[in-house]
Amino acid sequence: IAQAANSEANTLITGETGTGKELFARAIHENSTRADGPFVVVDCSILTETLIESVLFGHAKGAFTGAEKKSEGLIRQAHGGTLFLDEVGELPFSMQKAFLRVLQERRFRPVGAKEEESSDFRLVAATNKDLQSMAASGRFRSDLLFRLHTMHIAIPPLRDRDEDIRELTLYYTHFFCRKYNVPLKGFSPEFFDFMLEYDWPGNVRELVNTVENIVVRAGLDPTLYPKHLPPEIRIRAMGGRGGKKAAMGNGLPLAEDAEQNIGELRMSTTSVPRDSASPDDTLIPFDDYKRQTEKTFFQNLMAVCHADIRQACEISGLGKQSLYRYLRIHGISTR
Repeated sequence: IAQAANSEANTLITGETGTGKELFARAIHENSTRADGPFVVVDCSILTETLIESVLFGHAKGAFTGAEKKSEGLIRQAHGGTLFLDEVGELPFSMQKAFLRVLQERRFRPVGAKEEESSDFRLVAATNKDLQSMAASGRFRSDLLFRLHTMHIAIPPLRDRDEDIRELTLYYTHFFCRKYNVPLKGFSPEFFDFMLEYDWPGNVRELVNTVENIVVRAGLDPTLYPKHLPPEIRIRAMGGRGGKKAAMGNGLPLAEDAEQNIGELRMSTTSVPRDSASPDDTLIPFDDYKRQTEKTFFQNLMAVCHADIRQACEISGLGKQSLYRYLRIHGISTR
């Protein structure tokens, strides 16, 4: 990203659906010399051939029925900033030649206009398709591909980015706790075992939706456990990458039969045993519970932040002095 941000070269971002290609594009823009300019998104997958020319290039007044006034296209709106072509593989073949000229000349003619206009923009494009294969089969112009491909960033799927799974989970848990006005959460080690075992077929998009669901389900619970995860994720995680670790981490034996797994998972969401123990046996004084919960939170906080005090303060919302005080109270090392 740093290399792309320091360049004006056309950049192509590739990766599976949901891997966060637009997030990468925004990061490139926000760290570039064009950060103060606009970031204009063009979703090529939703533009029809009849609309795309007007949307990209704009149109003059009276250019067609209903064009009662001049309209500025997205290319012109990106002047001084970044034009992000999302799903560029869906760009109609009939438009590819016209867009190639825009990339070469940075000039275009709005629909129905007599004069050309110019736009100074930096192009970032993204796709989940194999443009090389499309070009070889004649479905995508090879000369346009060469222009787009000046710089290439390939984003691996989330299942291959364990550290990103942790960082994104931390960030969005913090974000959604604030959004829904619920207490910030700690994390059990088993929770992250399951998050890392799951293969995240929907990538970042699925993870964000899942974390929001978890925060809502957890409510006032101070610590997140595997029981807070949607059942389908718990089940698939046990059959995913080294699923035995996740299953045992939740106190569940592996079962060949899916129905048995589901039943065990449902049982695991019950915090108090149904038969053996009475409430007096399972409950502890509130002060003891609060102290144990606090300690778990700060232990997990320091673990996921790798003892980075600045990051721990950002996630917890505590000042440095308050954070150090809690760490001393619970005997947690900062090393």
